[in-house]
Amino acid sequence: MNTEQLSQEQTVRARKNYAVLMQRLASIGNAPVALAVGCDEATISRMKPEKFEQLCQILAVLDLKVVPSTMKCFDERDIETILHQAKRWMDHVQGIDQLEFD
Repeated sequence: MNTEQLSQEQTVRARKNYAVLMQRLASIGNAPVALAVGCDEATISRMKPEKFEQLCQILAVLDLKVVPSTMKCFDERDIETILHQAKRWMDHVQGIDQLEFD
C-alpha cells in the first residue's frame, strides 16, 4: 500500500478499510460482485491489490470508513453527553427508594 502522502491516521484507516473490504469480498466471492457491477470476475480479481487499496486510501483521506451495513453510527459527542448525564443521575441516587414511581 503506497501511503507516502497520507498521514499516520489516514494510513491506519486505509489499512482498516482495506481489511474490512477484503474480508467481506472473501466471504461473498468475486462472482456475485462482478455480476452486480456488470464486469468479468477476473476484473474484480485484478482490482484487488492496487485499485481496492487506492479506493481505501481515498476513503481515508475523505475521513470515511468501511463498515458493515448492520452497524449503526453515532456521534461520539452525543454518546459522551448521554453517558455524562447517566453518571450524574446515578451519583444523585442514594437508594432504591428514590427510584420508586408514584
